[in-house]
Amino acid sequence: MIRILVTGVGSLLGQGILKSIQNSKLDCHIIGTDYFSSAVGLYWVNKGYLLPDILRSEISETQWVESLIDIINKEKINIVLPGLDFEIPILARNKSTIEKQTGVVLVVSSKEIVTVADDKWETVKYLKDNNFHYPESSLPDAMHNFLHTNSFPLIVKPRFGHTSENVFIVKNKSQLHKAIQKCEKPIIQEYLGDPDKEYTCGATCVDSEIVTLISLRRTLKNGNTQQAFCEKTDEIDAYVRKLTLSLKPYGPINFQLRLTDRGPVVFEINPRFSGTTPIRALFGVNEVEAVINKFVGKKNGGEYKEREGIVIRYFENQFISLDQYKAYLS
Repeated sequence: MIRILVTGVGSLLGQGILKSIQNSKLDCHIIGTDYFSSAVGLYWVNKGYLLPDILRSEISETQWVESLIDIINKEKINIVLPGLDFEIPILARNKSTIEKQTGVVLVVSSKEIVTVADDKWETVKYLKDNNFHYPESSLPDAMHNFLHTNSFPLIVKPRFGHTSENVFIVKNKSQLHKAIQKCEKPIIQEYLGDPDKEYTCGATCVDSEIVTLISLRRTLKNGNTQQAFCEKTDEIDAYVRKLTLSLKPYGPINFQLRLTDRGPVVFEINPRFSGTTPIRALFGVNEVEAVINKFVGKKNGGEYKEREGIVIRYFENQFISLDQYKAYLS
């Protein structure tokens, strides 16, 4: 039996990882961590833990890492799957320490890849330097020259982070300046093509080998995928394969892109599983199962063949008894 630890089980990403495990053929025992007793994923696992809240100033990175190591050793964990964006850089910085002190497989990419993904300016530089299509971009201090060669509408969004908050489509200079003031450390980018040609693409990679790859056209609601369409996407798949092999992630990687007149253009990279990971599993490509099998199970990762169709996302509700809830408060 494989003993799996999933972090951030209250997040959309963490829940998606758990759902993918539930939809797999894995023989496993699941431990979950989060920061709040209201995290629904804590009630889906065999056992849950609350980690010290690393976002609070009085909690040091060392304390957080030591708490995680204690749980890994206590529960004899084989593999750790991160489920929260803000944990990824911390885990990347401490990957060697955690693995040496526990013997666990920590599925997180290198600090270099995490930096390229987390900083959208570094994302653009990497794409440009490695001859991939990229969105024309500027930081505010070079905005004057940028506006001479790029026309409205433009996109203004935070340079760091992966949520859809504070992302603005601006249609003139007045809106541009207001958006820059509202954004923390903004980046300005060209508006890419048709929103109906936006794709979320996921790949898993181990030892420079592509284990799974799937590209889905999607429609968004509040920044999240509402509907996903699995169709023939040879041009996009070839582009994603080439970019994945260039980056060489450790496990999963996710790309957001639009199909434009010059081909696929990536505008965001996430070196982790995606909120659409459980949707991909419904299409026949279970990324979580493949990664777990590749690292600690079947060394070939298993066979996965996507099926064409549509997945529609919906919300669920779950009853938790007071005794279950209070157990995390003690």
